[in-house]
Amino acid sequence: MSIAVAELHPDLVGWPQTRPVRGVFASVVNALRERDQVVVTLGDLSELLGGQAPEGTARGLREGGWLFPLRTRGVWGFSAARLGAPQVPGYLELHARLRVAPDTPACISGKSVAMIHHWLRRPVGPAVGLPPGVRAPRCFDDFRIDRWSPQIPLDETRGLPMWKPETLLCYMAAHPSAVSWEDIAEWLPELCDNLSVGLLLAELQGRRRGVWMKAGYLADVGGRPQVGERLAGAAPVGAGGPYVLGWRERNWPHPTWPSPVRVPTYDIVDYLLPMRWYPKVGFEPFEPPDTWKRQ
Repeated sequence: MSIAVAELHPDLVGWPQTRPVRGVFASVVNALRERDQVVVTLGDLSELLGGQAPEGTARGLREGGWLFPLRTRGVWGFSAARLGAPQVPGYLELHARLRVAPDTPACISGKSVAMIHHWLRRPVGPAVGLPPGVRAPRCFDDFRIDRWSPQIPLDETRGLPMWKPETLLCYMAAHPSAVSWEDIAEWLPELCDNLSVGLLLAELQGRRRGVWMKAGYLADVGGRPQVGERLAGAAPVGAGGPYVLGWRERNWPHPTWPSPVRVPTYDIVDYLLPMRWYPKVGFEPFEPPDTWKRQ
């Protein structure tokens, strides 16, 4: 593909922190904007230039502020990206890494999943999921790394792979100390509204009995008691409970509900959520989960 020399598109004239460009530079910028390109490689520029050497164009666009450096070598961010970066904030380096190394087993993970789905209505630092034992590339140094190997297919958002809700819930059950719980009452119900029992069962295959029971308990607290009981009934035989959530919180003062909460259905002793289940934003009155009131 080659592009004709053109003037810069009127919508891009005066773009913040850029200088005006003309000729081939303007044509490349227009084409990148039309593609809604988030990150740009030398290969992208070569394609737009009809196979011509792209290094000079890359240098000119960098000097003009239209391309900016990333930690991933050979990739730049595009300043005039329209949709990609704002919709998935903080994930340009993941975009870049997957462009140059598409076999990297990395995806959006953790509470970022809740934020992107708008269940969690406040920004959180970006997190990347990687399987245990896989070395994180240096370009991921600013990400939180969640070590997990999903057993179900990933979702996709703006061209990036992302954990499904079922994977997030199972990770929370398996690694509660790796999750920030302070706003859990805000988004756990919406997470649980989007769970598939079939996908949960598939994600839990091969995991410890305690993970099954904690996942079932979290689903129950999130308003899906039938899902929770289904997981508890299907849990494999293994080391018996009680399974403790929030051991570090056991001596905290002033819980929102008498602590710990003991739930025989799941053989759970929960110190964690009674300390974290605060009213939602907007000063609504405290309302404990039905799971606790049934005990």
